[in-house]
Amino acid sequence: MDYVDLERLGLNKNEARVYYALLLKGEASAQEIVKTLGVYRNIVYDNLEKLKEKGLVSFVNIGPKRKFIAEKPTAILDFLENKKSEIDKEFKIAQDMLPQISQILGLNKTKNNVSVFYGVAGMKKILREIVEGEETWAIGITNESVQALGETFWINYNLRKKESKTEEWLLWNSDFKNTVLPKNKLSHYRVLPKELNQVTEIIMWDGKVAIFIFSFEPTVIVMENPEVFSTYRNHFDFLWKMSKPAK
Repeated sequence: MDYVDLERLGLNKNEARVYYALLLKGEASAQEIVKTLGVYRNIVYDNLEKLKEKGLVSFVNIGPKRKFIAEKPTAILDFLENKKSEIDKEFKIAQDMLPQISQILGLNKTKNNVSVFYGVAGMKKILREIVEGEETWAIGITNESVQALGETFWINYNLRKKESKTEEWLLWNSDFKNTVLPKNKLSHYRVLPKELNQVTEIIMWDGKVAIFIFSFEPTVIVMENPEVFSTYRNHFDFLWKMSKPAK
């Protein structure tokens, strides 16, 4: 065991280093710990105070000197129990506040609700929301999306969609090579005419429209607006009629 293991209990790096040094000595003055760690004395003093507040360290005065003592091992369990109790209290407070927060958000919500997410992590965040929708429509399924997010992600995504019984209608680009979509009776595919290949993927679900841009910095623009959603759905229906069933 070393101080890194103590960080996993919720101590910050300096707390963990000071506590570990004290564990090795059993008891020591702050100056002895300073020499052991080779750090500024204020770092040791500040973190000894924090460790005292957490119940992991105590002290005794021997004449003019103060010796710090590492408490018995069960003090760690007491510390974690107190920490859990505080988290439980904060969780309960958060639960009680949710209706108020939702009300405030509802009051501030504008007619045109537009959000932008950057990077692969941003794309995955939106896709995790989309995969839970009851129905989805997509225009321009591209090879670039597979390259950007990886086959493993899309295979797992489509398996999850199959499990959640999402019914989907997909318009593939004519050059799309399917390596990630399993057979699914709730998935309906058609292939866009070559001249209508899309440079973005547009996905519609639950009154929202997401435009996925697979560029140097992947970007997703999400719009939540009834008129915008209706416009894109009409656009989808028009393209669906022009497209051929996937083989």
